[in-house]
Amino acid sequence: MKLKELDLHGLNHTWAKKVVVSWSKENHPPYKIITGNSSEMQKIVKEQLGQKYIINYESYHNLGALIVTAR
Repeated sequence: MKLKELDLHGLNHTWAKKVVVSWSKENHPPYKIITGNSSEMQKIVKEQLGQKYIINYESYHNLGALIVTAR
């Protein structure tokens, strides 16, 4: 099963916050959020999704993508 993806490349941090909130309301996990290797963008995703979801790196080879699953 291919996961739905949200790619945050090219978005500024303010806009990314809004997009992540909107995406999470419209899509049910599991899904992938591509942040690139930006630790700030990863922090934004984790803050915006809060404790509602489980968030892990896609793999130790790819730290630029987060997999979001339901709690």
